[in-house]
Amino acid sequence: MTDQHELPPEDTVTHSPGDTGRRVNDVEYVRRDEALAMLGIKKESLYTYVSRGLIKTLPEPGKRTHLYRKSDLEKLSTRAGAKAGGAPVAQALRYGEPVVQTWICDISPAGPYYRGHLATTLASEGRPFEYVADLLWGGLPPGRDRPWPRVEVDLTATLNGNVAQGDKGSFSPIRLLAMAALHLSALEIAEDTAGRSDVRMSGVQLISSFAGVSGYFGSARTYQPAEDEEFVAQRILRGFGLSHCPGQDKLLAIMHAALVLSADNELSAPTFCARIASSAGVDVYASVASALMAQAGPMQAGGMLDLGQYLTEMLTQEDRPAAYASIPCFGHPLYDRDPRAELLLDMIQDLPGEAVIKERLQRFVSAVHQNAGTYPNLFGALVILLRVLGLPASAAVYLHCVGRTAGWIAHAAEQRLSGLMLRPRARYMGARTTRSV
Repeated sequence: MTDQHELPPEDTVTHSPGDTGRRVNDVEYVRRDEALAMLGIKKESLYTYVSRGLIKTLPEPGKRTHLYRKSDLEKLSTRAGAKAGGAPVAQALRYGEPVVQTWICDISPAGPYYRGHLATTLASEGRPFEYVADLLWGGLPPGRDRPWPRVEVDLTATLNGNVAQGDKGSFSPIRLLAMAALHLSALEIAEDTAGRSDVRMSGVQLISSFAGVSGYFGSARTYQPAEDEEFVAQRILRGFGLSHCPGQDKLLAIMHAALVLSADNELSAPTFCARIASSAGVDVYASVASALMAQAGPMQAGGMLDLGQYLTEMLTQEDRPAAYASIPCFGHPLYDRDPRAELLLDMIQDLPGEAVIKERLQRFVSAVHQNAGTYPNLFGALVILLRVLGLPASAAVYLHCVGRTAGWIAHAAEQRLSGLMLRPRARYMGARTTRSV
């Protein structure tokens, strides 16, 4: 068997005109000829970069050739240009070199670290979401695990009219969350406290309000008020209609873990939006609303909905031919194999539920990994989790947004404290007219 770093020769492989590579979950890959041209090197040097782990590769399904991750090539090209004294190519805004200083989250092969604490360890230890949110906001872990106090605004009247009765997946959870955030922002502006309220209390109020949206996925189809001494994960289970199912300890553990693992992943596009909005001076609620609108795009949560539809068709159509290439939410540009997804998928195996569905989904994940070399990312694992629990992919979108709100708030607060407005420069690439003297 050929080692992944001992790539087979590609000289004898014929490609169709214009067939230069492919994009997998917002990650673009190119073939060897284009990779060599981008770096201006020989193939032996390219294979050296691969063997050192500087360039990630992906096998093409059904072929003996490999594809090369374009962002890795661009990063190496940028470094080479800078060392040569030339102007660096502006690739930093796409999985390139860091452009913002942060003390919140550090990306590693083992997954994200939240202020020095590995996310998967926090989830494995059973830390509640409140513990991790307070860690992200305050910089130090809380003294003990306990629920937040009830401080939310009842949003029943604000949100109920925007959800039609019927199918659980017939509404956009992101838009409901954005409406809730903007409602809270409007209240803060009316009280003339915009931008001056305590970040932690604003975060507690916002996430507590978001937790109530879980009720729209349950049979009541209404906003779910909080109860005393209730963790966010418990309230979401209650809203989903799962609070009386067998195996409550395991359900609560995996709900805590899903929220904790979703809390942050450094400077994703929605997180950058939150920082930009905060740098312009808007309050925490409006900053989170801007992040939510970016999260609603097809390159973000849209992939989760696509995967949900794919899994539904796969589970209901026994004779459907399997397709393993370009599966939504499989693969991640920052991880070879997303450690957050690995932990969640392991925990799913211990959940009560339909063993047949779990087994089929597990076989599907293994088949995609074997045939296409990709593994579910966190988005994919959340969709699979909610499918096992009998809920639509939109519930997975909702769950991730509630968890990631903790990170968005932390980034918005950190950016505000810097006192600087984010205003990157653009490099003009169009034609220039001759300027008169």
